[in-house]
Parts: sequence; structure tokens; C-alpha cells
Amino acid sequence: TSHFVALQIGVLLKGTCYLAEEIFHLQSRHHGSFWRALSACFPLHWYRPMLLICGSACAALLNGDGQPLALHLGLASLFQLFTLALGLH
Repeated sequence: TSHFVALQIGVLLKGTCYLAEEIFHLQSRHHGSFWRALSACFPLHWYRPMLLICGSACAALLNGDGQPLALHLGLASLFQLFTLALGLH
């Protein structure tokens, strides 16, 4: 479950980085539409079910090893950022 949550956090972080870059190109690439840029960075046709599954995995972590959920999510986020920064993904 933790691994699945970490993978989904990685996808979220990667999409967020893409969105931060695409905001500078709203006029040239997306005709001024923020929603077009958002849908280019986060493919919503498959992302909604994955977000639901990820939420279920987070709920499962609450009953896991007694550690706070924020600790799990924080460490998974840092690991995914490190992986993206090194280009290992």
C-alpha cells in the first residue's frame, strides 16, 4: 500500500512540475486556457479512478504501523522528489 501511494504521489508531483512549466506557455500552447494546460499535465480520464484508489490506500495506512499518516506521506513525497531530481523515474 505504501509503495502504491508513493507512486501516485510521484505522478501528482510530476504533473505539478509540468503545470508550473506550462503556466508560462498558456497563450502560445493552450490559447490562454488554464483548463487545457491542466488537462495536458493531469490526464483526467484515468486519473480520477487512480485518485480514488490512492485515497483508499491512504485510509489503509491509517491502521498500519501506528505511525502518523503525515509522516508516511511526507517521506513518500521527499523520496519521489529525490527520484525526479535525479532523473531515475
